[in-house]
Amino acid sequence: MSERPRRLVVVAGTATEIGKTWVSAALATELVADHWAVEARKPAQSGGPGDPSDADLLAAATEEASTTVCPPHRRYSVPMAPPMAAEATGLEPPTIAELVGEVAASWGPRAADVGLVELAGGVASPAGADGDGADLAAALAPDAVVLVADAGLGTINAVRLSLARLAVVGLNAVVYLNRYDDGDDLHRRNRAWLADRDGLSVLTSISALVEWTLGRAPLHCGYCGKPVTECDSSCTRPLDLDRYCVRCGRRVVVSLSPIRHSARCKVHGTHCA
Repeated sequence: MSERPRRLVVVAGTATEIGKTWVSAALATELVADHWAVEARKPAQSGGPGDPSDADLLAAATEEASTTVCPPHRRYSVPMAPPMAAEATGLEPPTIAELVGEVAASWGPRAADVGLVELAGGVASPAGADGDGADLAAALAPDAVVLVADAGLGTINAVRLSLARLAVVGLNAVVYLNRYDDGDDLHRRNRAWLADRDGLSVLTSISALVEWTLGRAPLHCGYCGKPVTECDSSCTRPLDLDRYCVRCGRRVVVSLSPIRHSARCKVHGTHCA
């Protein structure tokens, strides 16, 4: 049985070749290195032979199989939006509902701490026969959306148009300026305009994106394992040790001795001690 990740983050873009895969893979790599359980999905992808596919790069970051990240029947051999690529190669283009169902069924049997779903192309690019990237994002019902944008010329226009399309389906997003250079005057001005004049949340580093993502991961009570928002602290006992990982809510292995104690989560190690 598949379990939806505790926090589902959609990674969208203002356009194709904007760096969504690089950002997603870098984010996943940092989270995995910090002992968070991460799963990544690419509902459909297209492109010619040669370089590693988006799914390959995401799989390397999350230590999953590439075919789990993106199933073989959703990989198209021509560089077009997936439903267009499907039609160009004589295949039936997927519907939004089919893509959402496949993603939902592909999650692991134990809920990951973070699930990343990377869209193809820009938010208004066709994602299925009956909808675009924004429609797919909304149908996934994510906990958060990251909009990846370039930091240079055209950024403000692209970000505004993309956010407007997401707003139509009831979503907002944090903006990630990829390839941001603080020494570049245009980059700094773009960031300031989006943050100060448009009032947007703008990130420019993977470390900041990691912190933002983890801020959306629920913390758990160490005594009962419930999310802290559902625990009234009545389970707490004086001098008792944590029995659950405060990061993921899993049972921990507690070791006691006259001089020390430790608690270890099978996923997060001693972070929960």
